[in-house]
Amino acid sequence: MNSKNNITLSPLPQTSRMKTFRANFLLLITAIIWGSAFVAQDNAGEVLGAFSINFSRYLVGGIVLIPLFLYINFKEGNNNPKKKKGKLRTSFIGGIFCGCALFVASALQQFGINAGADPGKAGFITVMYIVIVPLFGLFLKKKVGLFCWIAVAIAPFGLYFLCMDGFVMPAASDLILLACAVVFSVHILVIDKFSPNANGVLMSSIQFLTVAVLSFICMIVFEQEYIPEIPKASKDIAYLGIMSSGVAYTLQIIGQKNTSPTVASLIMSLESVFAMVFGALVVMEMPSGRKILGATIIFAAVILAQLPSPQIKRSK
Repeated sequence: MNSKNNITLSPLPQTSRMKTFRANFLLLITAIIWGSAFVAQDNAGEVLGAFSINFSRYLVGGIVLIPLFLYINFKEGNNNPKKKKGKLRTSFIGGIFCGCALFVASALQQFGINAGADPGKAGFITVMYIVIVPLFGLFLKKKVGLFCWIAVAIAPFGLYFLCMDGFVMPAASDLILLACAVVFSVHILVIDKFSPNANGVLMSSIQFLTVAVLSFICMIVFEQEYIPEIPKASKDIAYLGIMSSGVAYTLQIIGQKNTSPTVASLIMSLESVFAMVFGALVVMEMPSGRKILGATIIFAAVILAQLPSPQIKRSK
């Protein structure tokens, strides 16, 4: 998620069918961009290390979002300056905390891809965060519905078919990506904490720049040999920074305004499917029947985890 920013915006009441269709179409494009970004990460990983990739892509992503924030801020005007000041403060604090979580998650994701995981597998294991988040919610005393428990029960079977060829130990890249999904779950909970009282675009830009700063420090310490090689991966870095972060996030904001959060989540979770499709078409890494079965089970678990549980009426 890839670096994904799951900030839920309330849908407008009684939107027309055309507006809803257009919104869902924009979210579908978002999922396509995020899915294809795994291929760009795979290509960049052949030239650069994880920290040098993340420094470059998130620096570009953070800068790309600044004009969008300035435009939105200008449109809002100076209404209620005290509230606006508090919103900016929350955006900066939240962006830094989100950036720290995103830094760890993104580094693990890139380490997993660099360790040999193909784009399709990386996409499906990463999207497991949607199943993990409700479990973490238990510690915050949030209810977990029936469908989510079913998703948690079947997801390990999908991981087994996707990652393991028979009764063997999973590859190191699989374990790294699973750890990445866990940290992405933490990232989502941090976003959930700060986003209601923050400017979503500014907070996202701050978190991207935070990741860039932390990745730069690690790059200087651990990956100095890759610094001269950054221009060789400029095309993939530009795609990751501009398209995966700037364009896709903007489309997400526009799309989520005119559709329900549940539908938006379902559409955007298709990034895992597109990651496997683009991996097969571009990198020519055709998945086996066993991997397709595992991916199908994981995708079913992801959908179940996002569906509202049926309400049981109790008689007095």
